[in-house]
Amino acid sequence: MSHPIVALQQLDMYTALIMMSSVTDSILTSISDISQNPVSVLIFFVLALLVLSLILAMIFPSWRKGLVAVKILEKDERPSSLLSWVIGIILIVECIHAFILQPFIVDGGSMIPTYETGQFLLVDKLSYLVGKPHRGDVMIFKLYEDKANPYQGKHLIKRVIGLPGERVVVKGGVTTIYNKDNPNGFVLDESYVLYKDLTKNVDVQLDDHHYFMMGDNRAQSYDSREWGPLDEKDIKGQALLRVYPLSAFSYEPGQVKYSK
Repeated sequence: MSHPIVALQQLDMYTALIMMSSVTDSILTSISDISQNPVSVLIFFVLALLVLSLILAMIFPSWRKGLVAVKILEKDERPSSLLSWVIGIILIVECIHAFILQPFIVDGGSMIPTYETGQFLLVDKLSYLVGKPHRGDVMIFKLYEDKANPYQGKHLIKRVIGLPGERVVVKGGVTTIYNKDNPNGFVLDESYVLYKDLTKNVDVQLDDHHYFMMGDNRAQSYDSREWGPLDEKDIKGQALLRVYPLSAFSYEPGQVKYSK
């Protein structure tokens, strides 16, 4: 029979391996997501260019003189010293991008009038790592589904309508939610929806790890009415700040608090 302390140590090691695997997966996924965001691409391109320049300065004296001339290096500063700082900055930026904040640029009209194309957002990733989404949250996620479509593997922005375990019925432009607290259902007040679609009718029962998502511009939104519920593992985060345009700067822009 195995000793209790040995068994506990094995359990702790297994838990640590699971956590390390999860962290590694989040970082790798974040790195792959960079290619879809022009702002992230620009930031990491500039940092990578700086790293390459410093490496060349360590090898070629003439390159070092060039960096001194443009004030990137001081006359008595070693390239390797600045390189270590830049690599540290890259690691910090990547950790922030993977676990705390992610830039996002709205592309498309599916969330009109709440969001418009070209608006720049900061996405809160930490909240959904320690908690669960709420109805009315504006969420950014990555779409994965079986059938091929132009949005496969792309980041989308939609509103959380149905929560795990609920039944969602959309009929004639009206959304009704059925759950344990409301077995007879209740109709969502969606006064923020200006452009309704009376033709897309669905009746979906959600399991314990799926959400029902819809865009505010129901007439032009490709959402859970077509591709079905969203798996929680594909959630990236909640819209935290609208940074651009400055005239529309706001905290948790578009978030709705329903009465039920």
